[in-house]
Amino acid sequence: MKRPAARLWLGLLLSAALPLALAYADPIEDFYKGKTITSIVPFGPGGGYAIYNQIMARHLGRFIPGNPAIVAQFMPGAGGITANNHMFNLAKRDGLVMAMVSDSVALASVIDADKIRYKVNDFIWLGAIERVNNVTAVRVDTGVKSFDDLKQKEVVLGGSGPGSPTSLLPALLRWMQPVKLRVVEGYEGINPMFIAVERGEISGMTVSWTIFKTLRKAWFENKFVTPIVQFGSRKETDLPDVPLALDIAQTAEQKAVARFLASNVDIGRSFIFPPGVPQERVKALREAFDKMVQDPEFRDEIMKAGFDLSPATGAEVQEAVAQATKLDDKLISLIQTAIASAK
Repeated sequence: MKRPAARLWLGLLLSAALPLALAYADPIEDFYKGKTITSIVPFGPGGGYAIYNQIMARHLGRFIPGNPAIVAQFMPGAGGITANNHMFNLAKRDGLVMAMVSDSVALASVIDADKIRYKVNDFIWLGAIERVNNVTAVRVDTGVKSFDDLKQKEVVLGGSGPGSPTSLLPALLRWMQPVKLRVVEGYEGINPMFIAVERGEISGMTVSWTIFKTLRKAWFENKFVTPIVQFGSRKETDLPDVPLALDIAQTAEQKAVARFLASNVDIGRSFIFPPGVPQERVKALREAFDKMVQDPEFRDEIMKAGFDLSPATGAEVQEAVAQATKLDDKLISLIQTAIASAK
C-alpha cells in the first residue's frame, strides 16, 4: 500500500515541478546552442568591413543565449548590392544568417533601383558599430592639393561597384562641379584599391575616414596622399579644413542631393538580418548587440585595431534608413538624374 502512495506523491511532485521547469526554459538558448551564425561580408577580405566583421564575430556570440559561433562568408559584387540582394531573396529567415551592409545600402536602393532586388526598409537592423564620414583622398604627386585643383587636373579613383560609396560619391562631385574625376570600378573591396593606389594604377579612392586612418595612416603622415573632400552632415574633428560636399553644393537642388548622399553616415557600419526572422529572436539578438558594443573586451579590441566606436541601436539605424528613403518623387528623379549624368 505504501508503494502506490509513494508513486502518487512522486507523480504529484513531478506534475507541480513541470510548469516551473518550463518557465525556466529559454527557447532562444535552446535554438542557438550548438549552432553557427553565418555573417555575410559584402566586400572581399582584408578591408575595413572584413576586419569589423571579424572582431564582431569573436564577441557577439558571448551575449546571445546559447553562445553560437559566428563565421564569415565573403560575397563581394556590385558595391554591396550582390550581398543585399542575396540577404533579401535567398538567405534563411531563421536568425542564423546575418550580414554587414555597405553604408550606401539606402542610397543604392534609390540611385540604382534597376539593380536592386531588396526593400531596404524591410531588413531587420541589428545595430551599427560606427558612423563616420567618407573621404576622397588622392596621391600628392598628382599635383592636386585641394578640391578646386580637380577642375584642372584629371584624377583616376578606384571603385568597387555602382552601389558603393567609392563610386556614388565621386559621381556626386562630378555632377555638382566640373571636376575631372574618373572612377575605375571592379575592385573587390578596399584592400585591392589600397594596393592599386600604392602601385600607381589609380591615384586615389573614397572610403571611410576611420578606414583610411586605421589601414593606411602612414599615407597621411608621410604626405603620400591628401584628403580633398569629405561626405557627411558635419566635418570630422581632425579634418577641419577639408570641405564637405554640402559646402561645395551651390544650388538648392545640389544641396538636396548632397544631403541625401550624406545620410549614409547615419546608417554607418551596420548589420542586418533578412525580413521574417521571429520577433523573439530579433529582440534577443538586438539586446546581445547592444551589450557587445558596451563590453570592455570588445571595445578594447576595436580601439587596438585603430577603429573608432560610435554605435547605434537597431531601432536607431532602422529610423535613419526610414528617414534617408523618405523622399518625394521629384527629389528621387533629381537624384537619379544627377548620378546617372555624372557616371
